[in-house]
Amino acid sequence: MKKMLTLVTVLGMLITSCSSSKESTGVWKNTEKLAGKSYSKIFIVIMTADLEARSIIESDISEAATAKGYANIKSMDVMPVKFSETKLPSKEEILAQVKANNCDAVFIATLLKKEEDVRYTPGTAAYTIAPFYSWHGNFFGYYNHWQPIVSTPGYYNKSKTYFVQSNLYDVASQEVMWSVQSKVFDPTSLKKFSGTYTSSLVKQLTKEGLLKK
Repeated sequence: MKKMLTLVTVLGMLITSCSSSKESTGVWKNTEKLAGKSYSKIFIVIMTADLEARSIIESDISEAATAKGYANIKSMDVMPVKFSETKLPSKEEILAQVKANNCDAVFIATLLKKEEDVRYTPGTAAYTIAPFYSWHGNFFGYYNHWQPIVSTPGYYNKSKTYFVQSNLYDVASQEVMWSVQSKVFDPTSLKKFSGTYTSSLVKQLTKEGLLKK
């Protein structure tokens, strides 16, 4: 059976952040563009056709952020869908809700099949666990690339292993400010993985000073 990413591995990976990305950590921070910025309200979106997985991870991120005193909005709270549907909201729908709820940052986590791991290339920096796909360093480029793929019915299933790609975007510029990519996890252990992973993400965002109360 494929093994789930352990708590020690997650924490070790997230705590070892850097200004230029490295393959060993899978963490990247837009140091130049951040320049001391922090965000007061985040909009949470999970990109997956599996609504149960989307609900679990969005809820876990929201609970971890709320426990730290950070204001946040889950996409499923303001854009409810039927569990028989697999279509993700459009980027325009998301941005409309982001503005309507006065969010200044968008947090997107995408469940990617192992063979569809990605590479991000902001300028000369990059990180990857090949094979990979590239995308533009903004919200529209990222969402346009992955939305039709992860909206495919049956995309998320119990027979695959997955990476989790998590990005924090600045709403005003729509540029990615912070990004982290996990190792693979076992879909049968999603609930346990999600709780551990999302808690670690919020702790790291707090440590980096990216969120404010």
